[in-house]
Amino acid sequence: MIYKIISNKYLRIALFFLVIQQIIVASSTYFIARLAQSFADNGPLLPYMLLFAASLVIVYVPAYFCVTNTERAKYDAHKLYNDTFHTVFLGKTYLLSSDELQSTATTTTTLAQESNYTLETVIDSIFDISALVLNVLFNVLVIAWFLDGTLLLGYAVGIVFASTFVHFRRHALKTAAKTDQQSRLSLTAKLFDSWDNVVIFNKHNYTLYNNIVQKSFATAKNNSVKSTSIQHINSSLGMIILMLPVFVITGFIFNKNWSDAATMAVLIATLPRQIQLLQMCYALIGYHTSIGVIKTMLDGILNVLQPTTVDLDTYIQADQIRVKQTGEIFDSTQLPKKGRVTLIGSNGVGKSCMLLKLKDHYQERAYYLPAKHNLYFNYKTDQTHKGSTGQQLIKQIQEIREDDQSIVVMLDEWDAHLDKENTQIIDHYLDELAQTRLVMDVRH
Repeated sequence: MIYKIISNKYLRIALFFLVIQQIIVASSTYFIARLAQSFADNGPLLPYMLLFAASLVIVYVPAYFCVTNTERAKYDAHKLYNDTFHTVFLGKTYLLSSDELQSTATTTTTLAQESNYTLETVIDSIFDISALVLNVLFNVLVIAWFLDGTLLLGYAVGIVFASTFVHFRRHALKTAAKTDQQSRLSLTAKLFDSWDNVVIFNKHNYTLYNNIVQKSFATAKNNSVKSTSIQHINSSLGMIILMLPVFVITGFIFNKNWSDAATMAVLIATLPRQIQLLQMCYALIGYHTSIGVIKTMLDGILNVLQPTTVDLDTYIQADQIRVKQTGEIFDSTQLPKKGRVTLIGSNGVGKSCMLLKLKDHYQERAYYLPAKHNLYFNYKTDQTHKGSTGQQLIKQIQEIREDDQSIVVMLDEWDAHLDKENTQIIDHYLDELAQTRLVMDVRH
């Protein structure tokens, strides 16, 4: 699934231009080496100087296409994750009753924020790792061709040893990364509750909320620092392991060609590039240590797309739910095609869950309106739409009546927090709606 989400056409286009870009970068190494040889052998200098200068300018052309297509790739990946989220959760109304998902903040935070952050990180990492690998590979081949093929052995041995070291350190890094992500999500979820607690400013609620948030900030910071620290230590030790064989081989080449002016000129001219290559190898080692972190982040956003199954019948005491209009026990298998059915019963007998069960059964043929929601309505597109809870509910019911074609309309505790006047108005609207559809509601 993750390959399908990430591997879109724009990322492939960006990688194509990346190859072109890195070939041009390697060509600049080739031209500067040729320039050094010509200088030592009294050969032509101008052609190689012009070609070297041109390579430094032309490289920005493919770089432009790399950057723009990478940005397109990020948005397409996030959109595809969002579409997958819709495919997985669409119509699974029963999940609203899940104790594990009772607070949907973590799920929606993952969709709105963590998935975007993770996918951007993954795509940036893929692009950066590809750039580093191509840069190191092409430039080492060019330098080794001019100097000594043994240099390739030095890089190969260094990378193998460094990667082996990092491999054995991956468990500690993965654990730290998972803890870091969980604490970050926990903090973000709590910040979603800031509005009511801060703006209303009930001292008791605000003090409790603020204490929890401050502790969450401290926990998130400590876990983030710990994860970053482990990554840095692993990368630094890996870099040292990498440099040793490269420095040994370079010293061997230097000693072997001490009297060869052309080779020494190439060695000196390409020395800055070799230092840069070592830095890039350092970055590669750093990414190697980050692979576990990235995998953990991906696991986190993919786990959200695997919801648990909820058996609503375990929450419903069917023999305790009655119909207000008749006083009889409610039978969900014998429903009229139209009319008004109001469910009554003691708290906790599962009246709301009964509506969720019916919504799950009817799917798009039923309209379900919970007491508290963030459902979109046409009237909300008007920036002047203001009014009390009752006035907004009236507009919602009017919109349902006019624009929605569901055969069943279900409302859960719609009269909570309404005054008597608005309750009577809405009750009248529902009676009118019940003349053509089945209206089921749970009263507060």
